[in-house]
Amino acid sequence: MKVQQHIGDIFWLTIGMYIAIKGYLLGLGNLHHPGPGFIFFVAALFLIILSAIDIIGTSIRKLGKDEDRNEHPWTDLRWEKVLMVAGVLLAYILSFDILGFFLSTFFLMVLLFKGVEFTKWWIAILSSLITISISYGIFNVWLKVPFPTGFMGF
Repeated sequence: MKVQQHIGDIFWLTIGMYIAIKGYLLGLGNLHHPGPGFIFFVAALFLIILSAIDIIGTSIRKLGKDEDRNEHPWTDLRWEKVLMVAGVLLAYILSFDILGFFLSTFFLMVLLFKGVEFTKWWIAILSSLITISISYGIFNVWLKVPFPTGFMGF
């Protein structure tokens, strides 16, 4: 498992370096007037840093005696949750223009909080309302990004 982790880390480190070089060649600009390659360069730096941290952490970590070295990475995956999240996201995409931002995002968040994380109903509803309020405040009020209103007008 350790070798597979190193291969993945080296792959993402290489991708990060490639994107950083291409972003730099596009032009970084400055902080007040970023160039077309600025966001790519910054994202690539994060990818490089995180890959390097994982390489170092995996190299330092000592393997336990009981650890199965041939363990398949998909062994403990809960497929029913993966399929549920994929289905809920597909329904969200299909209903976004019809129901609008508020209703479709509310249903998405409630289903994810209640169906995947098995929280109490009141926590799922309250968390969904908080998420919608914060998202609306950031994107619609602050950044002026219009959301679809849906058939009910909100």
